[in-house]
Amino acid sequence: MKKALKVTFLYIGTAIGAGFSSGKELALFFGAASPLNVALSAVFMSLLCLLFLLAGKLRLVPKGKIVGAMIFFSAGISLVAMLAGSEFVLGNMTGIPLLGLVMAICAGAVVALGIEKIKLANSVLVPLIVLSIAMIFFRLDPQPFGVPFSILKPVAYSGLDVLLGGVVIADEGEGLSYGEIFLSCGLICACLFCMLFMLQTVVLADGLTSSMPVLSVAERFRLKPICGVLIAAAIFTTMVSSLKIVSDKIRAALSHFAKLEKLSYDKNRAYVIFAALLVAYPISFAGFDAVVDTMYPVMSYSGIILTAIVAIRMFIYAICKFKLRFVSKNCKLKAAPQDGKVLYSDSVNLHRDDPRNDARSCRRDSDSPRHHTRRRDSDSRHRSHLHTRRPLPSTCPQMASGGCPRPPRRAL
Repeated sequence: MKKALKVTFLYIGTAIGAGFSSGKELALFFGAASPLNVALSAVFMSLLCLLFLLAGKLRLVPKGKIVGAMIFFSAGISLVAMLAGSEFVLGNMTGIPLLGLVMAICAGAVVALGIEKIKLANSVLVPLIVLSIAMIFFRLDPQPFGVPFSILKPVAYSGLDVLLGGVVIADEGEGLSYGEIFLSCGLICACLFCMLFMLQTVVLADGLTSSMPVLSVAERFRLKPICGVLIAAAIFTTMVSSLKIVSDKIRAALSHFAKLEKLSYDKNRAYVIFAALLVAYPISFAGFDAVVDTMYPVMSYSGIILTAIVAIRMFIYAICKFKLRFVSKNCKLKAAPQDGKVLYSDSVNLHRDDPRNDARSCRRDSDSPRHHTRRRDSDSRHRSHLHTRRPLPSTCPQMASGGCPRPPRRAL
């Protein structure tokens, strides 16, 4: 149960960020869609989590260069968006500039401490995020909605969030049992269903008129500090996960260069982490709205492509495993001995498990012509080294070459 909760909080902390907690993502993907329609995304996301956890347990997550570049690009977009969102939200709430830089430094310190510290941070901040959304949601009146059911938008939104979250939790799949994997997916589905339903209701209450609907609605009820905690915590958890993926990909690339290989070591990962932040922070000045509107759809399509690749690999693995079991089952003993004879389904595999087969195989190999050829060649080479052939001391060239017969021996 403890492992399942940690994986649940790790995925939710990765999937929800500035776009999620501010309501910008939901307004962009769903608009005025029904909250029930939006909450359907939780079902798809939990199924995708199940796929990535099983692929991680079976070590079927693709590791190619193209897939690695796609993951790195998406994680870089998410990191830039979180940096831009932190500056916008914290600056708007407090009026103090460069608070996003302070959050970035804290995120870099957590990533440098390792994955266990990331799990600990998510275990504390994710329940706080859920509580903050609930406090704003229960202040609202029920919102009318009548948009018809659609499956395409929930699928597209699931692709957006599963790319980074799936990559992060895939590594955790190796240490989980199958029961813990299914329990983790059930908890992810339940938590995301409640969060998406409440958050979309808040977005509809805003009327889709502001860049951060949740912040706008919170100001009406004088809950701006609570909203600030919500958005800041969501930004921090996603920033940490994105930064981890970016720094890991950079370190993996540096390991291929002899002069830069030392930077790929774990003891030097802090240098790579803060160098990545140093590059990403100036790019975030492009603005939170610009990054979300232009780059998040690209992340969604990349997530769908990666999910398709993982699904195909899992399907091929299942087919191969089924064939292997079918063949091994047909090659086993079919019936008990009858009248001194044994019936087998495959004559090629006769006495396959008999330990005396090893001795028979050795005798067959020793009697084969190929074995004699190898032995004869080795013996001739050995004799040639011990006894070097010299020409006979004779004036007859034919006798010296062995062509003429030797003279008979003199009788004693």
